[in-house]
Amino acid sequence: MKYWTEFSEDVYSLFQWFSKDEAIKEIGFAPNLSVFSIIGTMIYSSEDRKLFTRLCSKLITDSTIEKTIFKEYKFYLVGLAAHDDLNSTIFKYQKLWKRLGRQFNLDNFTLGPEVEYSEAGNLYYGSIAEFKVDEFYHAIKIISSNPQQFAILGSKRQDYRSEKFIRTLINKVYVKGTIDYFKLSLSSCPDGDLVFRWGDSSEECELDIITLAQNKRMFYGVPFN
Repeated sequence: MKYWTEFSEDVYSLFQWFSKDEAIKEIGFAPNLSVFSIIGTMIYSSEDRKLFTRLCSKLITDSTIEKTIFKEYKFYLVGLAAHDDLNSTIFKYQKLWKRLGRQFNLDNFTLGPEVEYSEAGNLYYGSIAEFKVDEFYHAIKIISSNPQQFAILGSKRQDYRSEKFIRTLINKVYVKGTIDYFKLSLSSCPDGDLVFRWGDSSEECELDIITLAQNKRMFYGVPFN
């Protein structure tokens, strides 16, 4: 396995699914966004994947502890659970957190209210959970298990776990039960938030942190070896 970090000044040049024209249509302007990426290749086994996840967690944890600017942020797990039966009694009981808790230990996550909504014959429960920096490994494990339904946000704002905010965010960024990271970035990053996105392709994995270009000083001198 090989791994390294990269910093891209312009998210619109890095990701084809980021469009300045679409950004202007969505929010009236195209914010200057950059991306810090932790990239791993030759990931052939579950052990390699586990090691890379730990490396990502260690880098972020060490950076958060050492850099004062990171200490200003709180971290949140954004998640969604879906079911194609609007009348499923079991799903309505488990919702998001009980369902996720069967796979992952959520004891150290502060769970927010679960917001119910339906779309195209599917039933969904969405919510946000706050977690401490030392739980980053578990949070990354969750988002890597299903990056279409889970993401991590870093924010200085205080309203992330309110039911009103959760419902507003879900309506903005989930399209047919899948996270639209372009819309998530547009709705969060202009306010200074950090969007953590997990990517998988064959024998490669990466963790991207999308943020305002002016925040690039967060990543100056970040070691990864």
